[in-house]
Amino acid sequence: MIDCYYRIRSLHIAGIKIHLHAYEYGRSHSKEIEAFCSSVNYYPRDISSKRQFSLLPYSVVSRRSDQLLTNLLKDVYPILFDGIQTTIFLDDPALAERTKAVRIHNIEPRYYNTLARYEKSIARKLYYFIEAFRLWRYEKILKKSQYLMTVSIVDHEYYNSRFHNSVLIPSSHPYDSVGCTEGTGDFVLYHGDLSVNENVAVAGFLISKVFSKIHFPCIIAGKKPPENLKTIISKYANIKLIPDPDTETMDNLIRNAHINVIPTMAANGLKLKLLISLYCGRYCVVNSTTINGSGLYSLCHIADTGEKMVQKITDLMGKPFTQEMIEERRKVLAKNHDNKVNAARLIRLLFPEDEKHV
Repeated sequence: MIDCYYRIRSLHIAGIKIHLHAYEYGRSHSKEIEAFCSSVNYYPRDISSKRQFSLLPYSVVSRRSDQLLTNLLKDVYPILFDGIQTTIFLDDPALAERTKAVRIHNIEPRYYNTLARYEKSIARKLYYFIEAFRLWRYEKILKKSQYLMTVSIVDHEYYNSRFHNSVLIPSSHPYDSVGCTEGTGDFVLYHGDLSVNENVAVAGFLISKVFSKIHFPCIIAGKKPPENLKTIISKYANIKLIPDPDTETMDNLIRNAHINVIPTMAANGLKLKLLISLYCGRYCVVNSTTINGSGLYSLCHIADTGEKMVQKITDLMGKPFTQEMIEERRKVLAKNHDNKVNAARLIRLLFPEDEKHV
């Protein structure tokens, strides 16, 4: 959602007229994103159990809407499908003459396999494995797109080897410039969506192998933390849980931490939490999986075991974050992660004749 929102914002600033087609999830409509669009149409998602018996991925077939296709046929503008989950009409003959691109957020079959590995519920574990298989079979539809906009080098190489239509355009993000703070903070931070089992597994690893082995204050922050995670954290005096922080609170945590620790289990996509931490935080300690294919190696400290993370954190806690380090971030991030530059690249792909509609 962050990538989508800030991509739309950047296209709007560049003068592109956007007709947004979105699915409803029981939330109120976003007035903020609607302000960037010439029109917005919402569609219900069919989450009935019968969709589970389709050969198509549930995440795809549950987004089928005849009204969506009808509305797409009302104009001749290029179509940007945001995620493979939205591509139910990608190969529809009625859209054969349209310019089409798909935003690839990660390699979905691998992502669902990762979710399955760390899921404790047998029913949900089975669902994730089945969905991973269905997505793997379904991916061939992506050859019907003129462009696949991938977010990382790993994803780009994977899809370009299969379909020869990948263009690397990293994720859009909330920052127009690097805004890190010099000096030192007094705590270590891990942040993530704690309703996702992979992130809960990472938090558990950090608690048992890293945070419980150091004497520095440590904070774990994220939405919807499970009760068992709360119980584990309560056993340690130096570890604090901040559940469901709002945007301002999370931003302040990332900015004020001395170290953002960002390990991950799934080796695909570009971790937006890494990009956000590099734009507004101080030191970033990551594992190889997080940094793989990002091109951001020079800006991070890599540690692949609990012991090495403990050592990195211990070494960095006494070192101020300097203006020279901030300037290095500006230089590196400007190459591939400037929202304006990436919006311009997307516009050139979709509008080679320099039209002003999307």
